[in-house]
Amino acid sequence: MLTMDDLVSRVRTAVSAIPTGTIATYGDVAELVGCHARQVGRIMAAEGADLPWWRVTNVRGELPAHLLPAARARWDDEGIPFVPDAPGARIASCRADPSAWVARLPREFPTGG
Repeated sequence: MLTMDDLVSRVRTAVSAIPTGTIATYGDVAELVGCHARQVGRIMAAEGADLPWWRVTNVRGELPAHLLPAARARWDDEGIPFVPDAPGARIASCRADPSAWVARLPREFPTGG
């Protein structure tokens, strides 16, 4: 069983490895580290300010409204397409490729819990 410190460490490592210009969902991160999407969201809210948080969205590519202005600026810098009058990115065209993402993780990273 994972301790909370282990889980936080795994989430932080996984999010740090999401390739520039791509997005992963909370569920994608959860599947990789072995937890639930809501846990990823809570960890990101509490521990993710120094991470590329704009690369982690819900399954529709959306983020909370208060994060959108900063996220859109980051998405624009990285070439992540977003829906102009909607709260999210066009995730279908920029979702992180699992193999490219996993290849960026440390060799000893335990995937899947």
